[in-house]
Amino acid sequence: MATIYQVRVIVENGKRHTIDLCNTEEQMQRMTVGELRKKIDEKIPQTAGCREEDMILICKDKCLKGDSSLLSEYGIQHMSVIHMGISLPDGGPLPPWTDYGLGDKEGDTRRSKECLIPDV
Repeated sequence: MATIYQVRVIVENGKRHTIDLCNTEEQMQRMTVGELRKKIDEKIPQTAGCREEDMILICKDKCLKGDSSLLSEYGIQHMSVIHMGISLPDGGPLPPWTDYGLGDKEGDTRRSKECLIPDV
């Protein structure tokens, strides 16, 4: 029975996804970071609309860079775990759906302002 070479991808919310990469050891040795990005984009809905260059992939404390770099250069093999995040353009503000009540420059949070009792 043929082995399907896979990796596990953990996204920012902690959800785990299994990504099928290829069918042979030879194909696995030739698999690139760019090909992995495309497979992740196809499998994980959170990446929809995200540019591939904004996808941050980390494995064994190393950021996977360069689309032509081989996964084997990073020591990635069958069932390796890869953490995925999305970089914000220009380090900009958090999108509204990820603002967990973080403070502004003055240290106020949206939630603390909502809890204030109005002056009578």
